Amino acid sequence: MPTLHPALLAIAAATCLHAADMTGHYTLQGVREVGSELQLKKDGTFEYMFSYGAADYWAKGTWRAEEGAVILNSDPEKQAEAFRLTKSSVAQSAAVRIHLTGANGRAVPNIDVKLITADGPRQARTGSAGVALFEESDHIKAVQFEVRLYSFQSDPVPLNPSHNDFFFEINGDAITQVRFKNERLAIDKGALLLKYWGGEREMRYTKSNAPPDERR
Repeated sequence: MPTLHPALLAIAAATCLHAADMTGHYTLQGVREVGSELQLKKDGTFEYMFSYGAADYWAKGTWRAEEGAVILNSDPEKQAEAFRLTKSSVAQSAAVRIHLTGANGRAVPNIDVKLITADGPRQARTGSAGVALFEESDHIKAVQFEVRLYSFQSDPVPLNPSHNDFFFEINGDAITQVRFKNERLAIDKGALLLKYWGGEREMRYTKSNAPPDERR
């Protein structure tokens, strides 16, 4: 079996040691009204959360140490649709209705809905029953959803123009998931500096003295 040059062995050993040193639980420091945590696990996976006001984000995937930084990549699986059309039909009412429920079957209120028609877009919002109501239209094309809390807008979802009653299911995880792609967190004296949320502004994460389970 061929042997590595001693210099290469030293580099490999230093890289493994450095990666091992970076494992642990990190918390965001010095940012008011924001809570955020990052856990780098020994198996090369990570979990991340970010909370600002009523908005909560999350991510998971793999990480590696590389040239003075930690690189994050979210899981590569295809992201699920945030709003999925489950069925549609012709209702006796002439109005166009967009029904929205969660995976648990409960109505989802306060979601902005844009009905796209040949005559132009129409706006409404889901009420307490999870229904957005529009006037009758013979020229329906598609519908879009907007979640203001997360600054999220879905792609247009085509609709059957001969129907007027449409049922959708919302996937909250698809809206709140952060998709890291080769996200580079510089290492600074054992802390990690993340730029994802603020462009050139760095957010500093420092390692906790105790693991999450012990801190609870």
